[in-house]
Amino acid sequence: MPGTYSQVLLHVVFSTRKRAAMIKPEFQTRLYEYIGGIVRSEGGSLLAIGGMPDHVHLLLR
Repeated sequence: MPGTYSQVLLHVVFSTRKRAAMIKPEFQTRLYEYIGGIVRSEGGSLLAIGGMPDHVHLLLR
């Protein structure tokens, strides 16, 4: 069908075990870069990433 366009966006949430506050601000940036590398290596696009000390949110395409 000409002119058809679709896009799938995923909102993924990862939590630490028992929601323990283990994600310290000192290594948040490094963790987010690492996760972004995994997404890219699987052929995806990381549009946004963020979180709290006990979980991480990803917006993927």
